[in-house]
Amino acid sequence: MSNSVISVISRFLDEYKTKTSNKLKVVDAYLFYILLTGALQFLYCLLVGTFPFNSFLAGFISCVGAFILGVCLRIQTR
Repeated sequence: MSNSVISVISRFLDEYKTKTSNKLKVVDAYLFYILLTGALQFLYCLLVGTFPFNSFLAGFISCVGAFILGVCLRIQTR
């Protein structure tokens, strides 16, 4: 089971490196950055607390909005 999962992941990465254009790789890197930023904000909110809750909501919702706009950009640049 694990060998098949590893082979699928390695094949996906090989095809992604060879068949994906550089424009899409840049957009994917941006999306990954926005995803990590939102996840870190959420983790910080869970660990430290929600004292400035409006600030958390503003930052997290702006990350979600930027991610959605980035996905729309990726769909258009195919």
